[in-house]
Amino acid sequence: MKNTKKALLSGVCLIFLLVLTGYSAAQRDDFDEPEGEWVPITITAKGGGAPPPNAVSAAQARLMTERAAKVDAMRNLLEQAYGVRIKSKTTVKDFITQSDTIKARVNAFIRGAKVVDTKYLSDGGVEVEMELVLGYDFRRIFP
Repeated sequence: MKNTKKALLSGVCLIFLLVLTGYSAAQRDDFDEPEGEWVPITITAKGGGAPPPNAVSAAQARLMTERAAKVDAMRNLLEQAYGVRIKSKTTVKDFITQSDTIKARVNAFIRGAKVVDTKYLSDGGVEVEMELVLGYDFRRIFP
């Protein structure tokens, strides 16, 4: 009788552990590892800006020029990101054409790019180089 109770208790504990393990796995993101060779990549892009003729001061012109250069660099980063393959035959651009939500998430992700170099040109223009790591956080945007 005691062996039967021990066996029953062991069986219940085993089932409980299996259910608990399955539950914790279900609680995690249902993110599958990328197909095959997905690895984080770093993309870089440059952008340029010219001083606006209607700036009130030299400081305002410089700030507006820097902002224009950053926006141009982010646009160039976005173009590169559109070509990244998420699945074997599907690119970021394919997902974006299917969903405005994904497009908004990708655009928001691009805004996290870092400025790695800023050059002030003799004509008042500014050139900015930005970089962005497209890691697993980026990959998780896509279904």
